[in-house]
Amino acid sequence: MKRIAIIILALIAQQSMAQIADDALMLSRYTYDGTARVTAMGGAFTALGGDLTSASLNPAGLGLYRSNDFSFSISGNMNRTDGTYLGNSNNTHHYRTIMPSFGVALSAPNIWNMDNNEGPKSYTFAIGYNQIHTFNRSFGLVGNNNNTSFLDMVLDDVNYYGIFADTDVVYELNSNYTHDYLEQGYGATQEAYLTETGGIGEYYISGGANFNDKVYVGGTLGIQSVYYSRTFNYTETPTNEIALNYFDYQENITTRGVGLNAKIGFIYVPVYWSKIGISLHTPTSFQLTDDWSEDLSASIDYNDGPATNSWSEEYYVPEYEILSPMRLQAGVSFLVMRTALVSLDYEFVDYSTAQISSEEATFNDANNDISNFYEPTHSFRLGMEYKWNMMAFRAGGFYYDSPHQSGYPNVNNNRLGYTAGIGIRSGSFYFDMAYSQMNEDFKYSPYYYEQGEVESKSTRILGTIGFRF
Repeated sequence: MKRIAIIILALIAQQSMAQIADDALMLSRYTYDGTARVTAMGGAFTALGGDLTSASLNPAGLGLYRSNDFSFSISGNMNRTDGTYLGNSNNTHHYRTIMPSFGVALSAPNIWNMDNNEGPKSYTFAIGYNQIHTFNRSFGLVGNNNNTSFLDMVLDDVNYYGIFADTDVVYELNSNYTHDYLEQGYGATQEAYLTETGGIGEYYISGGANFNDKVYVGGTLGIQSVYYSRTFNYTETPTNEIALNYFDYQENITTRGVGLNAKIGFIYVPVYWSKIGISLHTPTSFQLTDDWSEDLSASIDYNDGPATNSWSEEYYVPEYEILSPMRLQAGVSFLVMRTALVSLDYEFVDYSTAQISSEEATFNDANNDISNFYEPTHSFRLGMEYKWNMMAFRAGGFYYDSPHQSGYPNVNNNRLGYTAGIGIRSGSFYFDMAYSQMNEDFKYSPYYYEQGEVESKSTRILGTIGFRF
C-alpha cells in the first residue's frame, strides 16, 4: 500500500555513502583469532614463530619450525552488550561456536647446505586456515521518546524527494500536518535491535626459511573468505492516540565475497635471547556481493476501521570491490632466564586509504567519506609465556586504536582486551587453552535524530589440539 511504500522508498534514499564507508571499515579491522597459544599471548607474535598463526601475522615465523606440525582449534564466543538509549538500559547476549584455525606445517632441512653456513638451513611449507576476524554481536536500544520519531527522518527524505508527498504515511492530504505526531504531540516507545554474525577467514599457502638461525624470511598468499550478516529491527509504538498504532521495520543485509592478499616477513636474531620481527601485508582486494531486503508492517486506524499494511522487497546490489589498507607490523621478543618469553607488537594501518569501486556504480562520495572520516592507527599487542616442565602459562593484552577522526561520533571506538591461557606438552602431543576478553564502547543511531551508547564485551574460550611429528 502507498502508506508503506513511502517509508520503504525513503529508507532506500537513507542508505547513505557513510554506511558504505563503514562497510569498508568492517572488512579492514581485524582482531586475529588463530591458535590458543597466540590468542593467550594477546596476538603478539610478529617476533615469534613456530605456530601456524604466523602464516597470517608474520610468515617468517614459520622458519622457526624444527619439526612438522598439525593442529586445529575450536572456539566458543560470547558477546554481551549494554545499551543506553534515552535514559534507559538494555542488555543482550549472543553466542557462537567456530573453528578459528586448522593447518599443517612441513619442515625439512636444506640437504644442499649440510656442511656450510651459506644459504637456507631449513625450509617450512604450510597450508591451512586462520580466522582473521569474527562478527558476533547483538545489541538493543529501548526507550520512550517524546521529542522525535523515526518518521521525522522519513519526512526529511520525502521533502527532498517531493514525489512522495501524496502518501498518507507522513502527510495527510486533507489536513495541514505532516504526520500525526506533529498535530497530537510526540510520544512513542522505540525499540531498535541489531545482530551481526559471520567472519573473515583466511586460507593460506605459506613458506618460511631459516638462514643459519640468525635470519628468517617468509611469505604468504592469503585467500580470504567473507561472510557477514546484519539484521536491524526497529519498532515504534505511539503512546498517544493517533492513527498509527505501530510500525515494525526490518532490514537484512548479507555480504559474501573473497579477497586476495600477500604477506612478507623477516625475523632477525641479534642475540640468542632476543628477536626482532617485521611484516608487511599488502592491501586485500575483495570482490563482494550483497543480498539486501527490507520488510515493513504497520497497523493503522482508518476512518473505515483498522488495517495492517505490509511490504517486503529485495533489491539488486551490483557487485563491487573493496581494497583494504596495507598493514605494517613490527615486533620484538625477549627470552628471560631461558624459561620465559615477553613479546611486544606494533601495528600501523591507515584506514583512510581504503577504496570502493564497481563496474556498475560510482562510489566517489563513499571514498570521500573514507578519506574524511578515517585516519591512521597505532595499535599494540603484548604477550608473555612461562614454561615449567611440561606446562606453559600465558598472559597478554592488546589495544587497537580507533580508526575514526576527531569529531566523528565514534572517535573513541578503541578496542582493549586482555588474555590468559595454559598449555600442556607431552611428547609429540600438545593441548592449549586460551581466554580472551575484548571491550569496546561505541555510539549507534537507530535514526539520525537520536543516538544510543553501547558497551560491548566479547569473550572467547579457545582450545587447540596439535601434534608435532
